[in-house]
Order: sequence, then C-alpha cells, then structure tokens
Amino acid sequence: MSLIEDHSIVRSGLRLLLESGGHEVLAEYERAEEALADSMRPDVYLLDLNLPGMGGLDALPALSERARVLVLSMHEEPLYVSEAFKRGARGYLSKRAVDVTLLDALAALARNERYLPTELAAGLAGFVAEPGPEILSQRERAVISGVAAGKSLKQIAAELGISHKTASTYKQRALAKLGIAGRDLPRWAYEHGLI
Repeated sequence: MSLIEDHSIVRSGLRLLLESGGHEVLAEYERAEEALADSMRPDVYLLDLNLPGMGGLDALPALSERARVLVLSMHEEPLYVSEAFKRGARGYLSKRAVDVTLLDALAALARNERYLPTELAAGLAGFVAEPGPEILSQRERAVISGVAAGKSLKQIAAELGISHKTASTYKQRALAKLGIAGRDLPRWAYEHGLI
C-alpha cells in the first residue's frame, strides 16, 4: 500500500492506523507525480484529492490502472464523490471519519468490492453529476469568469496578482474539473451566473 498525501502529519497518522491494522505501507508521496514516476506497484493507493501540482482527481485515471485507489478527502460533496468513482476510485472516505472507516474500506477493496460509507452514499441518492461553480476554488472561479468575460490571461493574472503561468494553470484545472472545452466556457459561465 502507498500513501499519496501532502501533509506529513496526516501521513504519519495514516501509517500508524494502517500498521496497527496489520497493513504495510510501502511508500509515501507528497505529490501524485511522484507516485506515477515510481516503478513500485502497490495493491492500493490511499489518495488525497487536494495535492500540489497534479490534483488527485486528475491523477486518478492513471493511478487506477496500476492499483485500486481509495480516496481520502475532506470533500464530502456528491460531485466530488461521483467524479472520483467515474475516474476509477474503488472507495471514498471522508477524512473526518477515516479512523473508524479506513480498515473496513480496505477489507472491502481486498474482496474486490467498492466502498462508500452510508453517510456519503446518502448524498449520492438521485444525484446527477452536472458540474457547477461550487467544485471550483475561488481562484479557478475568478480566472474562468475573467476568461469567459473576454479578458486575456495576462489581464486576469495582473488583476489577481499572480503570474501568467499560474492563471493558465487555474484555467486548465477548472476546465478539467468541469469537463468542458475552452470554447464552451462563455456559455457555461453565463448559464451558471459567473458573467
């Protein structure tokens, strides 16, 4: 098993919990790119969604081709849960309850089952994944609002006090999260009240 989590204190806590439950942690990574570059193939990745660089959702398809992926996230919204399963997750846990659900989740994955705690599953009942602005960070929302309004990334970067490259990264992340092409952004932003 390998941990992909950028906070060392969280990794330490997870390692203790896993080892007390008889599981071996083979590797720990702060970034998804590190796990993808490593030739090690664990049976399970424990993956945080909020990571520096490549986010957990973006890394999920590639990671899930190598091993089963159990998402550990502070995000409990149905949109995140639904998207994680669409991209290959085998289980999804809230970080708030990881101490009581982690070992059960790993047992389910070992039986080749999916795992979703009841409280998160209840939120998915009747949920139709149609991404809205709530899935975006404040910066991603600000950048795509500006782009949809016809501003250049250079203008947006200057207004937000960030670099052009950072503004471009926010734009690409937002488009990936929303699952839309850049040409569809103005219509999407208008329909969702961002312009």
